Amino acid sequence: MRFLFALAFLLVGGVADAQGPSPRDVDAAPPPRAPVLPELSDRRTADPADSLYKLARAALNDGDYRRAAALFATVADKYPDSEFAPDALYYRAYALYRGGTSRELELAVIDLDRQATRYPKAGTLNDAKQLRASIRAEQAKRGDGHAGDEILVGGKQLMTGKGCPTEDDEMRMTALIGLIQQDPDQVLPVLQKVLERKDDCSVALRRRAVYLLAQTKEEERADILLRVASTDPSVNVRREAVQWLSQVNTERAARALDSILFNTTDADLRDKSLYALSQHRSPEIREAIIRAVANQKTPDRTAWLLGVALDRKQELEPRKKALYYASQGGAELKELLPLYDELAGQTEMQDQLLYVYAQRREAEATDKLLQVAKSEKNPELRKKAIYSLSQRKDPRVKQFLLDLLNQ
Repeated sequence: MRFLFALAFLLVGGVADAQGPSPRDVDAAPPPRAPVLPELSDRRTADPADSLYKLARAALNDGDYRRAAALFATVADKYPDSEFAPDALYYRAYALYRGGTSRELELAVIDLDRQATRYPKAGTLNDAKQLRASIRAEQAKRGDGHAGDEILVGGKQLMTGKGCPTEDDEMRMTALIGLIQQDPDQVLPVLQKVLERKDDCSVALRRRAVYLLAQTKEEERADILLRVASTDPSVNVRREAVQWLSQVNTERAARALDSILFNTTDADLRDKSLYALSQHRSPEIREAIIRAVANQKTPDRTAWLLGVALDRKQELEPRKKALYYASQGGAELKELLPLYDELAGQTEMQDQLLYVYAQRREAEATDKLLQVAKSEKNPELRKKAIYSLSQRKDPRVKQFLLDLLNQ
């Protein structure tokens, strides 16, 4: 039943709310998080940098990034042996990053490298690596050739790395974001190599690679995403690939999603395929959704299909298909007979109904065709009803045809 409701939402355009967050909400490559400043002790300390460090933290908390950067720099420069100096370099780099000018980004990288060299046991070192990767990515986006070269060197290490990924590999993936728009030809081979991995410990890395791949505008990305969606051993990676396929608005991608929808046994993967399909607004995709409903053995299936057929807001071809599938899927004739009059003025839908009646062998279907043949004012519809009657061996039909000839 959940599947049928999801399909209904898709067809009427309400899928985004029904399916939860859009692919853009996937937390695959988060920006550097704001540093969480630990509580300072109220006790007095003999460290001479104590009061200055507190002022710097207060400025950072207040969003006064220029003042914070200046104060943290003073702590690190004037009191290099202070217990506060290692973290001061990280917090200064973050404040500079938030400032956002090219010069501030350069200075931030210098501070982070200085921290890594001078204070290799700093408590903020891991966060500093993430921040540095994000800064280099931003610099590459702005056309910084040195940042781009450094990122590519890291990318080559990703391509040749063995064993389980390290934290440094995660940082390299983050840095690659900066080259996606600048030089996708350099990035795609790295992502492909990462996505070829099948080991359990690289699942997080492969998910990040799927995210990065989705950011490219290359046509090749669709083929890679489709391959991942079909072959990756991790269901989470496959689901991610399917979800991002909603950004690939091509008929080829839509057909592949259609195949996944009808063949997968994973309910969540099927739902993500539905979401991705819903982003494609072509009649062919809507027909695929209708076919999906037709294949569901649910009590509400026929009523839903007939509802689509009667919905004037839908495009014509999906409506005709819905009517066809309803008639083939067990709709009772008593449900179909009143529709011809309800669809008065909608010639093509009435034409489809005449085809449906022609396939039915019940006497009531013959009665309806006779009624249309006798009283329909549209000559094309009347001719179709007469032709359908001519294929039936029924005394009433024979008499009607003779009367028609003798008029």
